[in-house]
Amino acid sequence: MKITAMELEQEVYRFADSIKDLLSPEIWENILLDCSKNEMFVLWLLYRQKEANMSQIAEYIHVPLNTATGIIARMEKRALVIRERSTEDKRIVTIQLAEQGMAQMQAAIREFSYYGTQVYEAFTEEEMELFYRMIQKLMEIMRQERKTDTGKPKIKKITIE
Repeated sequence: MKITAMELEQEVYRFADSIKDLLSPEIWENILLDCSKNEMFVLWLLYRQKEANMSQIAEYIHVPLNTATGIIARMEKRALVIRERSTEDKRIVTIQLAEQGMAQMQAAIREFSYYGTQVYEAFTEEEMELFYRMIQKLMEIMRQERKTDTGKPKIKKITIE
């Protein structure tokens, strides 16, 4: 059954309205623990790798080096990460999780695990298989979209009054 663009748009609006409570600040503050998306990805990278340099971080979160430097500076002020100069080469700076950053990452993993367990227990095995297939398909669509977007300059329009 095909639906029109207008019907699809209305369905998206209904869906967004029905899940707005799930996206409440209280829930997401619990999960993300007052971190931006990029900060969470930096925490995740450092949690897995134990340390990284600024170039690795910038590449991982897909931002310019100066943007990554600003993100790390803010995280350092909040005692989430530690910057250390290499003893062998003073030009090299490595970033590691601070104690607070490790605690925050472990808390986020606990939150995601809790919600993941709730979903897993609520779904049947067939529903889980369908869910995984749908997520994989969504990711593939997004990958394809990203490939078609490369090369096109992104223009940000700013309205001046």
